[in-house]
Amino acid sequence: MKMDIDIFESFSIELAELEKGMSFPVFLRPLDCWIILSQLQLALRHPKNTGLTAVRAKELALQFQEIVANKGALKRMAELGWISEFDK
Repeated sequence: MKMDIDIFESFSIELAELEKGMSFPVFLRPLDCWIILSQLQLALRHPKNTGLTAVRAKELALQFQEIVANKGALKRMAELGWISEFDK
């Protein structure tokens, strides 16, 4: 599939605009936050998932982890979620 070079230029411009945007509230149930955390952990273990977006995604995942997995078994499972050997 041949991509139009202009799409990459437009994407870069639009992405830069997102960075300048205002924050907005997002309301999540704790279980939904846990699901996003676990999906980010899985995605971040992919060997080709590197770069600035991966760094920012890990920062967000760690924030979610502090919110919903800060004690007991949830905390331990979230810690293990960063280690691929514990995948089932």
